[in-house]
Amino acid sequence: MSSVCRSLLVLAFATGTEHGFAQHFHYVEPGVTSCPAAPAPTTAAPRVVPRGVAVSGSIRVACGFDQGSYTVALNSTDPRATFTPRTFIVNFGRVVGSGAFSVTFVTLGVQRVSTTITSNMGSPPVRGYFASAASEFDVVNR
Repeated sequence: MSSVCRSLLVLAFATGTEHGFAQHFHYVEPGVTSCPAAPAPTTAAPRVVPRGVAVSGSIRVACGFDQGSYTVALNSTDPRATFTPRTFIVNFGRVVGSGAFSVTFVTLGVQRVSTTITSNMGSPPVRGYFASAASEFDVVNR
C-alpha cells in the first residue's frame, strides 16, 4: 500500500472517529409545545476518548430565550478540560454563531460536560435547560 493511500486511510479514520465522539445539547423547556422533548438518557457506557483528543459538539436552540440576551457556558467535571469556545450568546431565541464547540479532556476517568445559562442585561431567567442523550466520556491514555 502506498504512503499516500495509508495517509488517506489514517485521515479518514481520524475524521470518522472524532465525529463519533460528538456531544450535542438541545434546549428544552417543559410545557412549551414548540420545544423538543428532552432526549432520552442513554444507558450505554460512557464513550471512550483518548486524552488530548478534541471532542466536537454543539448547542441548539429551537425555542425559548425569546425575552432577551443570555450567556450559555460549557462546563466539565475535568477541571483542566479546555473548550473552544467556552461560552455562547443567545439573543432573542438565536445562538450567535454556529453553536459548534470542541472540548479536550486532560484528566483520566469518566468526565461529564454540562451547561449553565446566565441572563444578560436584566433579561428574565429562562425556565428550560440544555439536555443531551449522553454527556459522559471515559478519558483514557492513547
